[in-house]
Amino acid sequence: MMTDRLRRLPNRLQYLIVLLAGMTMPLALAPFFWWPIGVVSLLPLIILLYTAPSSMSAFVLAWSYAFGAFLTGVSWIYVSIHTYGGTPAWLAIFMVVAFAAALALIPAGWFMLRHRVFGKTGFWLTFPVFWFLHEWCRSWLLTGFPWLFLGDAHLHSWLSGWAPVLGSYGISLFVALTASALWQALRLREWRYLLVLLVWPIGWQLQSMEWTQVNGELRVAAVQGNVRQDLKWLPESVQPTLDTYFRATREHWQADLILWPETAVTLLNDGFRPYQAMLAPEARANHTTVITGIPFRYPAHHPLAGEFHNSLLAFGQSHGWYHKQRLVPFGEYVPLERQLRGLMPFFDLAMSSFLPGPSDQSLLPVLQRTDQTEKSYFIAPYICYEIAYPSLVRQMAKEADLLITVSNDAWFGDSLGPKQHLALAQMRALENQRYVLRATNTGITALIDERGNIVERLPYERQATLTGVAQTRYGQTPYMRWGLIPLWLISFCVLAGLGYPRLRAIR
Repeated sequence: MMTDRLRRLPNRLQYLIVLLAGMTMPLALAPFFWWPIGVVSLLPLIILLYTAPSSMSAFVLAWSYAFGAFLTGVSWIYVSIHTYGGTPAWLAIFMVVAFAAALALIPAGWFMLRHRVFGKTGFWLTFPVFWFLHEWCRSWLLTGFPWLFLGDAHLHSWLSGWAPVLGSYGISLFVALTASALWQALRLREWRYLLVLLVWPIGWQLQSMEWTQVNGELRVAAVQGNVRQDLKWLPESVQPTLDTYFRATREHWQADLILWPETAVTLLNDGFRPYQAMLAPEARANHTTVITGIPFRYPAHHPLAGEFHNSLLAFGQSHGWYHKQRLVPFGEYVPLERQLRGLMPFFDLAMSSFLPGPSDQSLLPVLQRTDQTEKSYFIAPYICYEIAYPSLVRQMAKEADLLITVSNDAWFGDSLGPKQHLALAQMRALENQRYVLRATNTGITALIDERGNIVERLPYERQATLTGVAQTRYGQTPYMRWGLIPLWLISFCVLAGLGYPRLRAIR
């Protein structure tokens, strides 16, 4: 009956309904974690997609839902564009709307394809498969935007047990399947469809599984400098900033690892070398490794002379470099740079001309030395946005004992952005069953355990240092071993099983 009522509504009203449903979807995610909203918000979209009279209608419906979700869910980019990017408010609003509208084209295209190929055939099964496909596509297309995945809402639900098995992608598929099975059961009054809801109690049982094992522990510290973003890159701020981090570091020499945030050092690597020479001997004397975010510039004799990386430098007891692989468009590089530079202040932000780092970089070492023992641990590093990429984190975490991530979320103020970013780090910890140490400039600095729970955290916009003990762990979760292969097999079986009879019938 509900299906008939919605189907009879004018098209514009249908699009408005799914737009509003999409706008509620981010309430399922951090910091609210009202995860039932993620299921409920899909129902109007499912009903109207099923009754869509054409592929174009399916395209507009899916676009409307996704546009609403992105419009509210990533509205925080307004802060970086307007407050710190110097863009007028009206233009910043237009850019946020345009960004959300462009992102929404990805799910719209996938669901238009679903309608064209399958129509109503097996809708309740093909819907979750195409939901997974659109999230996967969005994670790599045009460098990717792996944000607002449905599965990321389930850090604290029964489905969290599936994270080490199928990752957040698999949880997203199960959330979409839950919604479509509920609708199918209500539509046909056949409750056997509700058997798929067994994935929830199975997930609850999986929560008790220990996929990785402890092989040691590190005393860690993460310094939150709380340097104002509008002052950070000024020449007169360099010395006070370094003084802040040096002072905090010298107060915590008992730690095996001290982590500074992304670009905590606002000098280039060659400019920082004299300061490093001052601190590194102290770190070695105390058997401490310091890791800091710093811009790296290639020297004059190098083939890439003058080019930059957004990087991490480890010094003291251990030494190493890591160059960021996944860059943020407009924040760290400018697409169509020659055409856009100079058009508005946002396209001329400080340090927005980085090169991506290579994909085969070594993990960062941390040497733990006591009077009796000496042991090496390996750290998988991620800079800012990179922690959002499930596949990137999974690949680097396979041989790592501990994960670290650094960020400068001051760009987004006290908005949804930093809170969603922290939750993504929690999901990566859960998927890989590794501790994650997170250091940020203004917040949220945190230590996360292998279950995705926050062990320690610092308040937002406060200069402080987090201290704690991080377990180091070895072994691989099923998700680390197999990645998306199980989901590809599920998708192939569903699409081939439903598509072949339909193709034969058409022929």
